[in-house]
Amino acid sequence: MNRQKTKARKKPPTMGERGQSKVRGLWIALLILATGSTLAAYQAATYFGQASYFGLKVIEVDGLRRLSGEDIRVASGLVAGSNIFAIDLDEVAERLEAMYWIKQALVVRKPPNRIAVDIVEHRQVAWIDLGQTYGITPDGVLLPAGSTDVPSRNLPVISGLSVRSDSLQPGMAVSDSALLAILRWWEEATVADAEFCLNVAGIQPMSGASIRLQMAGDGLEVRLPANEAAHRLRTIRDLMPRVHQSHPDPAYIDLRYAGQMVVGKKKAKSG
Repeated sequence: MNRQKTKARKKPPTMGERGQSKVRGLWIALLILATGSTLAAYQAATYFGQASYFGLKVIEVDGLRRLSGEDIRVASGLVAGSNIFAIDLDEVAERLEAMYWIKQALVVRKPPNRIAVDIVEHRQVAWIDLGQTYGITPDGVLLPAGSTDVPSRNLPVISGLSVRSDSLQPGMAVSDSALLAILRWWEEATVADAEFCLNVAGIQPMSGASIRLQMAGDGLEVRLPANEAAHRLRTIRDLMPRVHQSHPDPAYIDLRYAGQMVVGKKKAKSG
C-alpha cells in the first residue's frame, strides 16, 4: 500500500491575526521613526548649540519708560557672542524681574542672532509715607523715591498707616488691608474723575472702612466711605458749589452718613 505524502496546507490568517500583524508593523515603524526623530533632534540641538552663526549680536527691548536699554542688558546677564539656543530664557526673565521697577519680563529668541525682551514696568500711582517716602503701585509694591511716571505734584501722599518699617523694601508688596483698600478706591477714582483727583494732595485711612482726602490749595478735608468711588465723586461735584456758598471757608465735609452731608467750620484763632 503506497502512502502518498502531501504537504499540509497553511490555513489563511484570520481577521484578528491580520489585525495584530498590522499593529506590530505600525509599532515597529513608529519606533524607527521616533528613533530617527530623536537622533535628528539631538543632531540639530548639537548644531544650534555650537554654531557661531547663532552668536548673540542684538538685544531688542520694548516697553521701557524709566529704565534704559543698558539697564536691561546689565541686569539680564546676556553676553555678546553667546549662542542664543544655549541661553536659558526663563533664567534671564527671573533676573530681570528681580529689578524692583520691572513687573514682568518676556524673553524670546529671534534667530539667527537676536534676543527680544518685552518689559512691563511697575506703574506708580501715589507716594506713601511709612517713616520713609516710597512710591507705590496699584497692587501695593513699593518703589524707591526719586523717579516717577508723572510730576510728583500730581501724586497724592498716602499716610496714617500702621506698617512695620523694618520689613519694607523696594520691589516688595506691602500686605496691609487699609492700604490695599485705599489703592483700589484711588484707581477707581482716577478712572471716574481724573480732573478731580489732580487736586487730591493726601489720603489717609479712617475707621469704619472710610478715608480722608486732603485737597490741595485750600486744604479742605473730605471724609467719605472707601467704596463706590465714581458715585462719591459725583456727589462731591454736585454739592461743592452749595458748600462754598453756605460756608465760604469750610474745614471739612463729611459724606459718611447716608443721605446727609456734614460741613465743619474752621476753628476761630484765639488771641
